Amino acid sequence: MSKLDYLTLLVGLAGAAAVTVGMSLLHAAAGWMVGGGFALAWSWMTARSAGKGC
Repeated sequence: MSKLDYLTLLVGLAGAAAVTVGMSLLHAAAGWMVGGGFALAWSWMTARSAGKGC
């Protein structure tokens, strides 16, 4: 992986964490739902990428 790939990953994780924390400040259950949604999306993208043989 290149430095740009690592930077993109870190910025994406920071963004997901910021959105999740922001939602949990509004309502605790919303924070859990948003965090779970991000986890499901990450899992789906990883499985899709592994299936393509990339």
